[in-house]
Amino acid sequence: MEQTDDIDILLTLNPHGWSTCFLVDKGKAYEFTITHVFSDPYFDLIQVLTSLINGQKFATLFWYGEPGGHRFEFTTQHDIILVSVDEFGETFDEEPKLCQLMFLFEIKLKQLITIFYLQLQKTRILLLDKNFAENRERDFPFQEFHKFERLVKQFLDL
Repeated sequence: MEQTDDIDILLTLNPHGWSTCFLVDKGKAYEFTITHVFSDPYFDLIQVLTSLINGQKFATLFWYGEPGGHRFEFTTQHDIILVSVDEFGETFDEEPKLCQLMFLFEIKLKQLITIFYLQLQKTRILLLDKNFAENRERDFPFQEFHKFERLVKQFLDL
């Protein structure tokens, strides 16, 4: 597998407990519809990214849809992260057992952190607007984000 810099992410907090994530890898776009019913996807994302910054070698993130969802597995290899994205069908278990590989990519850890941090920062700033925040603000973990932001600024030397 070839590591690439041709990756970008757009994370959008939609109203009423939904989010959308577009991941573009070498010009191919993948869309993930995320429900906030079964978990707190932003909190979970921040926890995974924090663990990677802190040197954890492996982390898993589940983003649930209705039905099914996606599992993102992050494996650290020096300063490179191998990301495996799997799809799973409807499940009532704590952790889905049957997942099907969608795609894999490699990305530098600092690039992954930068991309997600800026998407989370965008959402935090948008939530300052009263109209945008309506039906959304309870779906963003402000306290956890502020802790994460301090860690990211130190990690990225900002």
